[in-house]
Amino acid sequence: MMDVIINTSENYRLDRVESCLEKIFDDMGGIEKIIKPGMRVAIKPNLLMAKKPEDAATTHPSVVHAVVKLVQKAGGIAVIVESPGGPYNIPLLKMVYSKTGIEQVADETGAELNYDLRVEKLNNPDAEYLKSLKILKPLYDADLIINVAKLKTHRFMVYSGAVKNMFGSIAGLEKTDYHLRMSDQESFANCLIDIYLATKPRVNIIDGIIAMEGDGPSAGVPKYIGCIFASRDAFACDYAALNAIGVDYRKVPVMRIAEKRGIFNKDNINFLGVDLEIIKPDSFDVPALHDKKTGSRFAAIRFIRNKFRPQPEILHDKCVRCGKCVEVCPPKAATRDKDKQIVIDYKKCISCFCCHEFCPEKAIKIKRNTLRRFLEYRRFNS
Repeated sequence: MMDVIINTSENYRLDRVESCLEKIFDDMGGIEKIIKPGMRVAIKPNLLMAKKPEDAATTHPSVVHAVVKLVQKAGGIAVIVESPGGPYNIPLLKMVYSKTGIEQVADETGAELNYDLRVEKLNNPDAEYLKSLKILKPLYDADLIINVAKLKTHRFMVYSGAVKNMFGSIAGLEKTDYHLRMSDQESFANCLIDIYLATKPRVNIIDGIIAMEGDGPSAGVPKYIGCIFASRDAFACDYAALNAIGVDYRKVPVMRIAEKRGIFNKDNINFLGVDLEIIKPDSFDVPALHDKKTGSRFAAIRFIRNKFRPQPEILHDKCVRCGKCVEVCPPKAATRDKDKQIVIDYKKCISCFCCHEFCPEKAIKIKRNTLRRFLEYRRFNS
């Protein structure tokens, strides 16, 4: 059986979060059973982009702070490691660390902030797609990884949690290449699973005190849940979080495919701590954007799917022409016209929604036609 510990924290006051996480690690058998003195511990938060903590797009600094202090209390050396969206360089890392509150965490705790831009090749024999891959060197060099994710919706993959968070192990714009090569839900889900299996975080934590619903993972709205989830297994952790927000795990590609691959079995999960029914919100807005039958071999179905698939649309009244979408677009479908205005070539667009995910101004929306919305409503309410 795989334990998942659920504990409540009504807000991000540091003493409350520390108490919550101390109880979680006690239920895991004690942090000293996981971390030995002198161990180099990579703490991997979700720092998708330079967003303020109250936007709920990134792991809250109080959660990272509490994890750092527990690691240090056990005698470990805490290193905070992340590759945000966009180019993997020191100026971007500094900006993201500062805006997300993580720089302050490092100042207050003495934790290291990673600025090592090197990568290391890692063989991955358990993979379906990625038999070898390059991950951030500080993750490769760490004695163990603590994965500290954020509970969010995701326009492409429905949900973002513990498994999805390890996609940040891939450096910078190389992530866009993965989107381009694995542009449908099934292949991209396999990619995410393979990255998680390669990196093998020892502990997985999901910050669900204030989650993100709606247009996640960056343009949604904060939603109070009031708890933290933790497990040695990321799939079990995600299963608990999905239960808490009332989402059938089979509607999440990563979970559905992990079950198919024999990596995840919901019957082997043991919940400890707070009853999920107590924390479950009355509602949680989750996007419903893709059919289950992606990748059909029939040309007619492929045509219909492409014709009615959701697509990004630039909101020019909000767009500041920063060019972030152009920078991160895997198939180079987002470009500038002669007037420097952002335009999208829908013949090239693969509906990965990287542009939507990384737009700092919420100037990109996902457009769907009426038939598509009706079919999605039927599927998600059947």
